[in-house]
Amino acid sequence: MLPPYIEKCSKSDPNLNKCLDRRATDAAVKLRDGNKDLGIVPLEPFIITKVDLGNVTSGAVSIHQIYENMKLFGMTNSTMTDSDANFSGDQCYWKYTCLTPAVRMESDYSMKGRLLLFPINGYGKCTNYLYDIEGRYEATCERYTKKNKTFFRVSDFKFQMKPKRIVFDFENIIDGNEQLSKEVVKTLNENAESVYEDVGPAFNEVMGTVWKQTLNQVFNRVPEEELFLP
Repeated sequence: MLPPYIEKCSKSDPNLNKCLDRRATDAAVKLRDGNKDLGIVPLEPFIITKVDLGNVTSGAVSIHQIYENMKLFGMTNSTMTDSDANFSGDQCYWKYTCLTPAVRMESDYSMKGRLLLFPINGYGKCTNYLYDIEGRYEATCERYTKKNKTFFRVSDFKFQMKPKRIVFDFENIIDGNEQLSKEVVKTLNENAESVYEDVGPAFNEVMGTVWKQTLNQVFNRVPEEELFLP
């Protein structure tokens, strides 16, 4: 059951999309500390145990990145807009845009390969900042029956996050050489947009999987009839 402080929309409301924009934006703030009954972990910060981006080879990047104990701050400050959803009949999808002023990512990292002109074999702490983010997301879902009630399951979640400005801060990116590490990070920030274009798709794919799991934690506990007003 949804907690009473989460306001619902009606599937038959001709202004359903605008309602979803308002209610989802509000729910993110109210659920920032998580909710055990819904299986939602705290959203502020949002913690991801491990992100392995694999071997990304694109443009000036050929690198294997692993992030552990990742903490994302600022995601609940998003404003949802442009919802396009349908949960009636056989339809089950929700497309929307999120505008987020800033996200700070703190993590342990390891990185090996080539970045721009530099051979990289670094590890340590990183704090990266993403500003003025426009995120475009699309959830496709399906219905199933459990205990004579109908539930949603997200079958696919497309995650696309595009920041207007990025600031990288990796310590020890050239292992054991502090001065050269600073120069590499400086160069990264001078080319931040092109670097993010190369590594962004892999990050988006991982985050899409994370959000799919998060949404399904909720949908597995709350039947369709309790998610919406008549």
